[in-house]
Amino acid sequence: MRHIVRPLALMKNTVAFHIAVHEVRQSDARYAPHAYAFLCDALDHAVKLLARDDAEDRHVTGQELLAGFRDLALREFGPMALFVMHEWGIKTSEDVGRMVYNFIEIGFFGRNDTDSLNDFSDGVNMAEALRAPYLLKAKAGAAPDDLKTQN
Repeated sequence: MRHIVRPLALMKNTVAFHIAVHEVRQSDARYAPHAYAFLCDALDHAVKLLARDDAEDRHVTGQELLAGFRDLALREFGPMALFVMHEWGIKTSEDVGRMVYNFIEIGFFGRNDTDSLNDFSDGVNMAEALRAPYLLKAKAGAAPDDLKTQN
């Protein structure tokens, strides 16, 4: 299949998007409608991060999309990113892949012959990736009392 070329930033604001989400959720209601809107934003974000927004072929791999997805989640939701993703039904990288393939199955997203759902099994723990930037980093060899703020 070839990619369907749409202005990515406008993709989620179309009637076609809303129909696609409705159609997908008829057979797979695991993910909230907002999750699909965020997926479109993340795709746009990944394309921009890779400087492909003006390219004829804006294809991104599963791993590139996941990196953009996690980056955008952290930028948009900060320390609440993990909570928001869980509220929307997204707990793993594979969940992102399932949403992508839900859109592919109904023709809203396109794919290359080499694309696979396995491309979204990148070995990155979604919870850790969204939580890690906000965890307190302990000093090597420091006891917990040493980490308290001194007044």
